[in-house]
Amino acid sequence: MSGRLSAPLAAVALGLTFGALGAFGQAQLDRTLEAFPNSISTWLLAPFLVGAVAAGRGQAAVAGAVTCAFQLAGYYAVNVLQDIGTTASLVVFWTACAVVGGPVFGAAGRLWRVGEPGRRELGVAVLAGVFVAEGAYAFLLQERRYVAGVLWIAIGATLALVAGRGRLDGLRWLGLTVPLGIAGEVALTSVLSRVF
Repeated sequence: MSGRLSAPLAAVALGLTFGALGAFGQAQLDRTLEAFPNSISTWLLAPFLVGAVAAGRGQAAVAGAVTCAFQLAGYYAVNVLQDIGTTASLVVFWTACAVVGGPVFGAAGRLWRVGEPGRRELGVAVLAGVFVAEGAYAFLLQERRYVAGVLWIAIGATLALVAGRGRLDGLRWLGLTVPLGIAGEVALTSVLSRVF
């Protein structure tokens, strides 16, 4: 299947699947396992993966946004089936997050797959950085969920190391992406606590 066709199909399929599993997981899992479906990092994995199969940067960004849109559709469809309600303002908020995060993580996935050496590590560091940031800020500092926090930091560091083929210089981009991820976490937490 060509990249022109595979990215749009992957966006719909992965988006619906990740969204549906997220809704189901939030309703059924607890403790540390509940962190997986209720995590910004795991939600941003889908647009990253779809962006990796896109034919170009523009398609990767669009496919990332489409993936996030279908994640929301799958999530809210399953919540309707589970008789779990939401507010329109919360749907609007997460849609705005999808419009921003989807293209960024779609483009990062593409960069990871086809970027020049050194830039590939930046692509995966975008995803790794959000895991480390969420683990450190949201789980450790805000929620005091220590097992989830340490696990998320370990996932982020492992992603960066594996993408860097075990070389420690693959971690250097985390110096950029982790502070940006923490800034995003702070902004998200601030908006959610004030508006919702």
